[in-house]
Amino acid sequence: MASSEAPTQPSAEASTQDSQTQRNVRAKTDIAWGHAKIVLDGEKEKPQCIYCNKVIKGGGINRLKLHLAGETGQVEACSQAPEEVRFKMKQNREETRLKKRKTEHAIGNEEIGNEEQTQRGQPRCRSVVVASQKGTNNGSFDNYFLPRTTPGSQPTIKSVLQTKEVVEKCDLSLAKWFIAASIPFNAANSPYFQSAVDALCCMGAGYKAPSIHDLRGPLLNKWVDETKKKIEKYREIWKTTGCTLMADGWTDGEQFFIKSVDASGASKTSEMLFKLFKEVVLYIGPENVVHIVTDNAANYVAAGRLLEKEFPGLYWSPCAAHCINLMFQDIGKLPEVKEAVSHATNVTKYIYNHCYPLYLMRKFTHGREILRPAPTRFASNFIALQSILSQKNALRAMVTSQEWTTSAYAKEAKAKQFVEQVLNTNFWTACADIVKLTEPLVGVLRLVDSEDKPSMGFLYRNMYKAREEMVKRFQRNKTKVEPYLKIIDDRWDSQLRKNLHAAGYWLNPSCRFSPEFEKHKSTTSGLIDVIEKYARNNHELRAKLNTETSIFRNSEGDFGRKSAIEARNSPFPGILHFIMNGGNFTDVKHHICKNWQFGF
Repeated sequence: MASSEAPTQPSAEASTQDSQTQRNVRAKTDIAWGHAKIVLDGEKEKPQCIYCNKVIKGGGINRLKLHLAGETGQVEACSQAPEEVRFKMKQNREETRLKKRKTEHAIGNEEIGNEEQTQRGQPRCRSVVVASQKGTNNGSFDNYFLPRTTPGSQPTIKSVLQTKEVVEKCDLSLAKWFIAASIPFNAANSPYFQSAVDALCCMGAGYKAPSIHDLRGPLLNKWVDETKKKIEKYREIWKTTGCTLMADGWTDGEQFFIKSVDASGASKTSEMLFKLFKEVVLYIGPENVVHIVTDNAANYVAAGRLLEKEFPGLYWSPCAAHCINLMFQDIGKLPEVKEAVSHATNVTKYIYNHCYPLYLMRKFTHGREILRPAPTRFASNFIALQSILSQKNALRAMVTSQEWTTSAYAKEAKAKQFVEQVLNTNFWTACADIVKLTEPLVGVLRLVDSEDKPSMGFLYRNMYKAREEMVKRFQRNKTKVEPYLKIIDDRWDSQLRKNLHAAGYWLNPSCRFSPEFEKHKSTTSGLIDVIEKYARNNHELRAKLNTETSIFRNSEGDFGRKSAIEARNSPFPGILHFIMNGGNFTDVKHHICKNWQFGF
């Protein structure tokens, strides 16, 4: 009986030995032990790094962790540890510091869980804002790797499992930076924005952002060098796709800045501009430049014509958006338009220069703003007229309301003049007529100034449709529309009506195969001119181009397929784009259609 009870009463020495064993087992559950081995240093066991074989002689697992994390000061940093391991050690140390502080406001907006919460079965959250996680999970495979993300990829499981509060914390941090630094919100649409966020996530906590000197110095120079290398690669692509030179500005997309010239000390004559443009054409290669676009100033027009004479295969055309904007400038000089714009300017200026009228206006318009005419942006004047006309009833209700008539403002001379302008029936009638006349032209401007789709194949059609719509709206009062039509026709005939636009119309399936094409058969002549100009004395090339245009016109080959016919009226005829790039239309595509497909 006594012998059977003996094992239940362990000796003090045995108890101490068991306790030491348990402490050793607990200690070796730390994640750092997965990157070390135990060696004997004299009579004592010491951890040895498995990457550089350095023996940690003091400090135990904590100094080993510092060694693997690359934090110098107490121990030499490991020079051979993988980046994933270094990241994980830093992550674990940061987590440990957060636990010791026991603050409610932790990075990533997470609360530090304690043992009682764990025993109650409450889940532990992981933060995407900082590269740390709750507790240590030695059985998790991803603990030993950095988060890796790519733009457009599916979100990781870890990021999906974040709480709503953690995601909002991260979003708010980015929003604060945007707002505090006055960064335009559309900068979030930059293709580099998400890639920058992904790169930061891979770096993890502790990454120090580059200074202003780094950004404007070595980093800027490095990107310039990368862009130059990219341009050299694109030189090969230009041989296939061709390219368009744009002077004075460009839109977002696959464009590259080639050259800038300080011309402040020179007279910008057509000869000087021609010399500059010629240098760029020769740099890119005359055989690779299909088109050059400039503004409509007389010196640029003359320089463009000199370029066409110097390089017979090159096309010049003025900027379509600038041409249409100049149409609005000419329309704005008409007496009735000038008076209406001035009237609208006075109304909006009074409202936005006085607090209480501005408050009442926003109340009666339910928070909608009124656009103000701009003195240098001619098209915006007509858009502003549309805006104020849409709030006609709200403004009239405002100046006749009890809140306005009983206010101190209503007794002022300027306020009385403002009320008189708002209640002026002639102004609103003129404003409505001007908006009805210019609205179709504003639509054309939005087409050529947007990036939704290439405008080369649609400009010709949309200009004629806009003109027809203006006539249709004033069938009973043709004398009112005649000055507008004269201005549009003068600018169109002298600047925008180009063979290149006619060819774009002819090669646009939604135009070529529509019933309205019968009205514009003259575009065929423009297409032939483009073919003859490009082929010049190459009879074989001219014959092949004529054959392929015949295939397109007669819907032969792949153009006769059901899918191609159905795609004719699609805003983005992808199947036709594919046929032109890889089907039996390759030569016309290469020499002509590339301008329409990729736009300007």
